Amino acid sequence: MRLFPTIGAAAAMLCTHAVAQPATRLVWQPVQEYFIHRDEKQQVLAGTKRLNSFTAYTHIGTDFGFHGPAEHEMEWLTDEVVVHLGQQPEAWAGMWHSLAGQARNANRVMNFTQAYPAPIAPRYQPRVTAVMIEAAGRGKIKLEIKSPANEERWSQIIELSDPQYQMSVHAVAPEAVKDGKTIIWTAEPGAEVKVSGLFLGIEMPQMPWDVYTFLASYAKIARSYSIDTGFVRDRAHIEEGAFESVSATGMYVLASAAASQEDLGIVSPDYARWVLARTHEAMKKLKTGRGLLPHFVHKHENKYCIHPGTEYSTVDTAIYAQSMLLAAIMLDVPLVAGELVEQMQAIDFEHLHLPDGQLSHGLADDASTLLPHGWLDWGGETALVTLMEGIARPEHRPPPMRAPGKAWQGTGFITELQSLFYPDFDSDVPDAHDGVRWLSVRRAMLGAQRAYIPKRWPQSHAARNGIYGLSAGENEAGNGYYVGGVDLPDQKLIHPHYILMSGALHSETSETYELLERMEKASYFPPWGMVENLEVDGRSYLPMEGALNAGFEALGAYHLYAKHRKTSDAIYAASLKSPQIRRAMQLFYPSETKEAAGQ
Repeated sequence: MRLFPTIGAAAAMLCTHAVAQPATRLVWQPVQEYFIHRDEKQQVLAGTKRLNSFTAYTHIGTDFGFHGPAEHEMEWLTDEVVVHLGQQPEAWAGMWHSLAGQARNANRVMNFTQAYPAPIAPRYQPRVTAVMIEAAGRGKIKLEIKSPANEERWSQIIELSDPQYQMSVHAVAPEAVKDGKTIIWTAEPGAEVKVSGLFLGIEMPQMPWDVYTFLASYAKIARSYSIDTGFVRDRAHIEEGAFESVSATGMYVLASAAASQEDLGIVSPDYARWVLARTHEAMKKLKTGRGLLPHFVHKHENKYCIHPGTEYSTVDTAIYAQSMLLAAIMLDVPLVAGELVEQMQAIDFEHLHLPDGQLSHGLADDASTLLPHGWLDWGGETALVTLMEGIARPEHRPPPMRAPGKAWQGTGFITELQSLFYPDFDSDVPDAHDGVRWLSVRRAMLGAQRAYIPKRWPQSHAARNGIYGLSAGENEAGNGYYVGGVDLPDQKLIHPHYILMSGALHSETSETYELLERMEKASYFPPWGMVENLEVDGRSYLPMEGALNAGFEALGAYHLYAKHRKTSDAIYAASLKSPQIRRAMQLFYPSETKEAAGQ
């Protein structure tokens, strides 16, 4: 895999076009860089060119595949796709990539004049003005963009004659592609070629970097939201109805409320209120387990229900319910806010506690079997489930947390999750529950995160660029959950969502934005949003668009924006308006919350 600073010359090839539109900047978005996190059983099924769509996807959150009479003879090596047609004068082969959603979903297309999800305001919309392919060899490659009906919207023939890789850049008229469904490259008969990357040239409207950071992060989670269903898919590239995330759905609604604030105007307040109502109604139809919502849902017999093998989850219910409550307050929809409080009060907490008093992680998918593990470890997850129970039962006093002030394994997101929702944990007053000085603990974690990689891997690409984030998310191959942390030895896998989650902790917020600019140049923060993970050497990253971390990133980017601008933080302001939240917060900060509530 090659890093994006190497394609600066390719951008210069379009300089005439860029000069013609000085109000934009050109950024390259990978459609696919053909490096493999190799797992043959899950990536390419033996003897075929069929892909496992759960673990094989483009960098833009879609599916892709092979085509042509010679497709079975294509070789996908570590960092390139190789096509040998020198002895086949009539055969051809190549690859197709959906531009929006799955290829079989004709309703999802990319409008090259407004490439971000439609609810985003026109003044923030990027335009696709170029296609670039990195290829080598001898012969012809045809590039095409097609509509859902397989109608050609754009094409270009490339003649190759060099064994070394070359960037080939070609302008596209955005107005000619308002219903782009697939982008395709095809090795023509007789060609001996190899391809390592396919990219879109994105012209972003000029805007301050703090606004762009939130915009790109919000657009990332917005691509997983379904207007038709009201749910957010757990991964952008999977089909609607297969695997939706309840907690990510709540965070999308909250991020939409933030995006609708007057100083941003990324979406309209009417859209944000519509999303709030649509999602609220969709969730009300779900079967619950003693009042708890499922962690994941899917569509079965034309209705949504818990995904088999998953749980009715206390923490996912807490994230969803508190996200929605804050959004309803921000958008001034008191009816929905009241119903959300009632839903939390309807949870059967009496039968969700384990014998030692801990609140269980939830119920099995039978909606009755209590999970044997509880929320005992200190951190943001336990704080949020504690606050949810406090909203429902203000008189409840939970047991102390284990190892107060110490996140399990030193995992980054644990110290920041609660602060995506509430400003109270920006305090160094010892909390009334465990005596923790949250702000000091969070700053200590940030310091440990920033120091770990330079100390352990001082010559690494990540250390040289100041990239950090030992947290939790998908593993290197994207086929399992991985939890890292600063208390573990020899950690190489970075989950950069922590950079945005902790961004507002910096005394100089400009440092975070400077880091994100470096990450954009290295392809880790392209226009389609932050990558899921990367290795410290910088040669391997996972471009999966996962909705949970996208939610963390969008909310973190909003708080960073508000801190940088020294302006009112609408999410935090909403949390200070709710009497139910203020009463619950007395578990941690009794005097401060009484004062905030005017008591």
